[in-house]
Amino acid sequence: MAAPKNAKTDRLLQMTQVIRHLSQEIGGRGSCTENERKAGEYLAGLLRSLDVQDVRLESFQAVPSTYWPYGLAFALALAGSLASLLFGASGALVLGAIFNALGFIGMLAETELATSWTHWFLPRLESQNVLGVIPPTGEVQRTALVCAHLDTHRTPIFYSSKKWHTLFSLLVGLTLVSMAAGAIVFGLSAYLDWAPARWFALALVPIQGFALVMCLHADFTPYSPGANDNASGAAVAVGLAHQLTRQPLTNTQVYLLLTGCEEVGDWGMRAFLNEHAARLGDEVFYLIIDQVGVGGIRYLTADGLFLKHKTHPHALQVAQGVAAQLPELGAQAMTGLAYTDALKATQRGLRALTICNVPLNGAGAGSHWHQMSDTPDQIALPDLDKTFQFACEVLQFIDRSPAQ
Repeated sequence: MAAPKNAKTDRLLQMTQVIRHLSQEIGGRGSCTENERKAGEYLAGLLRSLDVQDVRLESFQAVPSTYWPYGLAFALALAGSLASLLFGASGALVLGAIFNALGFIGMLAETELATSWTHWFLPRLESQNVLGVIPPTGEVQRTALVCAHLDTHRTPIFYSSKKWHTLFSLLVGLTLVSMAAGAIVFGLSAYLDWAPARWFALALVPIQGFALVMCLHADFTPYSPGANDNASGAAVAVGLAHQLTRQPLTNTQVYLLLTGCEEVGDWGMRAFLNEHAARLGDEVFYLIIDQVGVGGIRYLTADGLFLKHKTHPHALQVAQGVAAQLPELGAQAMTGLAYTDALKATQRGLRALTICNVPLNGAGAGSHWHQMSDTPDQIALPDLDKTFQFACEVLQFIDRSPAQ
């Protein structure tokens, strides 16, 4: 049944206020920064005012930049390629092979949000998650978790246009291939004592060097205001909290999780799962809300930056069922472009579903992804409200499902 007009107006007003406060009054919310902490405290206060139970901030440690691990991997591989090129002796080729192999391992691990040797050398700073729970009216038979991230990304040039992003995506793939090729070619050449292989480095050095420069550049750019990415997701989570505290589900308890450090490798979700996943069990439904302020509703069939991890079949069944029940919302399936907070849960075999919005003119330009133009005036309120309706129905769908 459609919500009364005044209820919908109040809901949109509340979500708009959340987006404006996070993106304008607080501004860019870099991972492990004071602004990220302010965002967490603000949202914790909002959840308490809505009578969400057991609201708390849970601290954890994280590497505060997504570009530091990549930069280390690229720098080491570049050093190995240069050593092979400049010296060419068997020892230099061995060094080139080892350094390129370590670079490959470090980069691949980072794309999978896994710990590798790069983290041994990087400092960690404090961040926090916001957590609260809304009990059902009856006996708890199921558990769902609604998640949105608090932090925002930096604004490097390779997110400034679709062409730049395409070029950067190509560069990422080439850099990974270059390190694998360097490890193989230099290793075989050292074994066969074939010094002319040193000249192969001429093909590797420009790729690895440019990738390193891009990483260094990125960490000197400002943080995006993040109205769409992801104040919009936090706003929908608050809207759901408002709805569920007044009209709780029947047998499904709902956790609200607002994570820190999603933009630098899902550190907040990692911390939550490490602390709570065993206690909650494998049948929790994780609903991730990310970038939902502009465009049509999409639910992800796979998640991951480089290797794509398929969404749990049960999570997809729920999304497909809701899309069929609410065809007017126009929800469609798609493969994720990068990673979301669902990835760490999906890698553990958990039931995690990401919903996002994609503009008609493409995910980068229209959504102002990782750009300074990601401001509240770009948010389309009808799109935001459709996402709220879809998320609401997902929770209702779960509540109506047979108890596990």
